[in-house]
Amino acid sequence: MSALIRNLRPALSGLLRPKPAARTTVPQPPTARRYYHAPSTRRSHEALKSPGRDSLVRRPPPSPQAPAVPRPRYYSSRRPRSSNEVKVQIVIAGVVIVGGVVVTICYGTFETVPYTNRRHFVVLTHSGELELGESQFNNEKKELGDKVLAPSHPDFVRVNSIAAEIIRAARRSLAGHEDDKLLDGETCAGDAALSPKKKAPVGASQAMIKHLDGFKWEVIVVDNKQVNAMCAPGGKIIVYTGLLDKFNTDAEIAAVLGHEVAHAIARHAAEKLTKHMWIFMLTVFLLIFIDAPDLIDKLTEYLLSLPFSRKMEIEADHIGIMLLASAGFDPRIAPKVYEKLGKVGGNSSPLKEYMSTHPCSKKRTQLLLDAKVMDKAMALYTEARARKDEIDQ
Repeated sequence: MSALIRNLRPALSGLLRPKPAARTTVPQPPTARRYYHAPSTRRSHEALKSPGRDSLVRRPPPSPQAPAVPRPRYYSSRRPRSSNEVKVQIVIAGVVIVGGVVVTICYGTFETVPYTNRRHFVVLTHSGELELGESQFNNEKKELGDKVLAPSHPDFVRVNSIAAEIIRAARRSLAGHEDDKLLDGETCAGDAALSPKKKAPVGASQAMIKHLDGFKWEVIVVDNKQVNAMCAPGGKIIVYTGLLDKFNTDAEIAAVLGHEVAHAIARHAAEKLTKHMWIFMLTVFLLIFIDAPDLIDKLTEYLLSLPFSRKMEIEADHIGIMLLASAGFDPRIAPKVYEKLGKVGGNSSPLKEYMSTHPCSKKRTQLLLDAKVMDKAMALYTEARARKDEIDQ
């Protein structure tokens, strides 16, 4: 028994002896060997110096290179903002938002758009809007220079005459005025302003047309192939000869001028400025939390700015067809004009329309052909034709 115990002692002592903790070694990338001669010759020399070394010592295989720590991925080329930059952004946003709120409270007013009776909010005063239109118009004339046609040019005479009919219709229907002197040389005289001093017969209250007091209508025709026209605040009308090339009849030109004059009557420029101020305030606020100005600009453009612009164009279409009918032109020509414009500009797909400032011609045509809109326009047209017949007799 004692012999058996002596024989088992080495085995038991090996089991009971505490094993040392295993060492953790950090794998090191293998180092490249330098050979100044052929590797086979080097190996043969080592074998001669220490014969049987490779067979006696089993070398571990080279460990793989430690994986590199992944770099943080940025989806923008801009570096992350520091805390100081964020603080500065917060201060800027606070100043912009507080300033916008002050302007809104001090200068903002609710108004009703003539014909559509839509309520809108604007922060630009009537006098400020007139100054803005005057400045914009004068800058345009300076840039155009010799391209502005002379008052004696046949195209100017024709456009000026059609514009006078639209302005008379607006004066008569909105302010209850009969025809006064409208044109003085190459411009519409200041006494032809849409004045709200008389009772409005079509439901346009004094507050609706107050901003029209002081309009100084002026028309210029520009020698340019662009198919376009515009009316700046204050009644400043610009027509390009390219429009005259595409539309041959006076009624078609009157439909386009009625649309442009409608923008001035509805104060769309002032409303647009108000909306853009609010969008800018929202953009600055979002930049505090999202450091992606390009993304925010695109979102506000496609979700806010462009839908608002298309809404303004639809409203101008509605007011324009009423002015067209009140001037004695057949309002049924207006949908055809927008069909023609769609062919000139290329009928846009729904996706392109979503990215455009104007609705597609198909939608504009359908809205004007609506029974309620067309019936109202035809009633104004019948009244205008009867008035002209009385004058002729």
